[in-house]
Amino acid sequence: MSVVGIKEVVRRIKEEELITGLDGRDLSNPEGTGIDLRLGCAHKIVEGGAYIEADGAAGLGKRKGVKTEEVCKLKEGDVQDDLVIAPGEYYLVQTAETVNTPLDLMPMVYPRSSLFRAGLLFLATKTDPGYKGQLTFGLTNLSAFPVRLQLGARICNIVFHKIEGDVIGYRGQHQGGRFSHGEEQQV
Repeated sequence: MSVVGIKEVVRRIKEEELITGLDGRDLSNPEGTGIDLRLGCAHKIVEGGAYIEADGAAGLGKRKGVKTEEVCKLKEGDVQDDLVIAPGEYYLVQTAETVNTPLDLMPMVYPRSSLFRAGLLFLATKTDPGYKGQLTFGLTNLSAFPVRLQLGARICNIVFHKIEGDVIGYRGQHQGGRFSHGEEQQV
């Protein structure tokens, strides 16, 4: 698997809508191999009880998500709210942009160093081929001080890996950028 170069990523953004909702900076003045994504909204977990069941003889296990509440969201225009993350607080954050992952690419997302330099831990995973929607991550403050993030701030960088061989497209519960869910069967 190899990393896709920035010129090819930009071409696919323009011609195939690989990423939509970009702020323009990454298309007009890209650098490196990835595209920066911005903080679009944040949710706080307001009710626990999450459970992920193992697969058994009856098939795939069940899962139960947490209940979340949106605390801030990117607005149209230049004036944006701040997300203030107190020490120890945890949020589910979502990108302003939407990815439309084709079956020949696998995105990996990395935090921008400005986050961990401020004491924030950004929790990310790979994105499967075939996933379409905004991306959701965990974000917590490990420092002893509050950290302010303005909505629309660049928080992570997405890098695309070229896949060789067969894939099975994403078909999970979070397709489309869904934050949380009640009890349901795993897919």
